[in-house]
Amino acid sequence: MASHVISALVARGDTVTALARADGEVVRRKVADALTTLHLNPALVEKVQVSSFSLAEPDLGISAADVFAEPCTYWHSAALITFFPRREAELHAVNVVGSANAVAAFTGHAKPGSRYVHVSTAYQHGTTEGRAFEQWPDYGHPSEFRNDYEHSKRVAEVELSQTGLAQRGDVLVARLGVMVGHSGTGRALTDLGMYDFLRVIALFARRTPGERVRFVCHPRAALHLTPVDGTVDRLLALADGPFDRPVRHLVPPTAVPVTDLFAAISAHLPVELVAVTAAEVEAEPFSRFEAIVNMRCKFTSPYLRHEYGFESHADAEPPPVTPRILDLLISWYTREGLPE
Repeated sequence: MASHVISALVARGDTVTALARADGEVVRRKVADALTTLHLNPALVEKVQVSSFSLAEPDLGISAADVFAEPCTYWHSAALITFFPRREAELHAVNVVGSANAVAAFTGHAKPGSRYVHVSTAYQHGTTEGRAFEQWPDYGHPSEFRNDYEHSKRVAEVELSQTGLAQRGDVLVARLGVMVGHSGTGRALTDLGMYDFLRVIALFARRTPGERVRFVCHPRAALHLTPVDGTVDRLLALADGPFDRPVRHLVPPTAVPVTDLFAAISAHLPVELVAVTAAEVEAEPFSRFEAIVNMRCKFTSPYLRHEYGFESHADAEPPPVTPRILDLLISWYTREGLPE
């Protein structure tokens, strides 16, 4: 999201300083790709100032007097995203401690009139039953989440809610859905979320075409696939508006049923994906092939086993992923995005 937000900001004439852990050339390449994805001039990347920073250092290891010389909007989107086990300490260091360090640097140096935008995930709701509301969360036990990433994002929000920024109303928490590519072209710059699942399915489908693979799914399972172009538009509008409602869900009004996702994937890859219940698998156990595919998808498949409901409002909702857009997203990735 950071590269796409930077692209939209610089395209409208804003002065942008990108604080990055990566090398400057890597940042510029990512922003240039994002500009292209959003149908903007990639040469605009030359207007982006890049500065190295560290989430672990006091004042983020930057020249705070220079970065915060004028009132600004500070976008905190730096995060570690991994669903692998035994990464809890690293996730906490980046997503929780790093977020707290960013708040401290902003609070200590930002000029009056500055604003803070914290990019989070709607799935910080974890596996808690019921609808997720646009409100500050409470602490949750790690067992209430599918992975340590979700838990770390929840803790970061809880700690942010207890800061002076939150008390003064100078902060916006933007909770994103499952980020996907451009709604008009299908082009994507990520291998996370739906694309991680697609990559695994494609690997097995092309090696052993014509197989059937079942996944245990909630009967009403659906994913809030969120196109990057519409999400950037909503983000910028919210960041420019009043922060009277500090927590917002940037999810489409209609989620994509998992059965529709499976059908679209099966239309582009030589595989039949089938949503089943746990009882059906108990009655007819997975074949060896199905068991292997499910094991390789073990970090994505838990998101198929729950029904999600997020409070959202029209001013924050990106346009929904229609069947046409879904087909476009999958066809582009299977044609252009898959690794060789």
